[in-house]
Amino acid sequence: MTTTHTHRDRHGTDTASRSTARSVGALFLFSTATFLVGDALIQEYFSTGTGRTGSLVAGVLLQTLCGLAVVGIGLALRRTLGRYSTTLATAYLVTRCLECLAIVAVGVYLLATKSLFEQYELLVYLFSGIAGLVLSFVLLRARLVPVWLAWLGLVGYGVLLLAIPAGLLDIATLDSGPGMLMYVPGGLFELILPILLIAKGFHTPSMRAAGPDREPVTSVGA
Repeated sequence: MTTTHTHRDRHGTDTASRSTARSVGALFLFSTATFLVGDALIQEYFSTGTGRTGSLVAGVLLQTLCGLAVVGIGLALRRTLGRYSTTLATAYLVTRCLECLAIVAVGVYLLATKSLFEQYELLVYLFSGIAGLVLSFVLLRARLVPVWLAWLGLVGYGVLLLAIPAGLLDIATLDSGPGMLMYVPGGLFELILPILLIAKGFHTPSMRAAGPDREPVTSVGA
């Protein structure tokens, strides 16, 4: 007797991973939007000098929501990534948690001191870049997304990590001019990936990429 535990559609995507993919896609878009809007509000507060804390509080709140969202991404992906590497799945979740803690710590500092933490985004991007490299590597190894997209993530997050010391040492200005181009590959990845996940889900053509100790998607029993 043959028992199939997970239904697959004609694209090789099981229903459980499709639900996970949609959740991850939505969280990616939410985290990106809340961080960018939150950062704009924080910069507005310090640039205008009006003393009105409304925009600062709103900005910190939005970025805190971003931090919670990235932890949600790590939790949602833990099982999917764990099929191919439990170590990397855990590393991804831990790095996302550290990213959240960094966002919250910066927010507390801003509210407590009313002073701008110069280039605080680079601290957040450090954890984003590390997490992104881990995610892109697993996506490439497991062929969960098109190969070109996984490579875009590897290149994008690699460039981002190189940009951080360049920004800190004033070798390049990353928030204006040509320096902003260093954000483009990673930004494209974080735009295309969630749209693809929501529309099509993960592609799982084979479980060969998973090690022998990984849980298969389907099983056969007598």
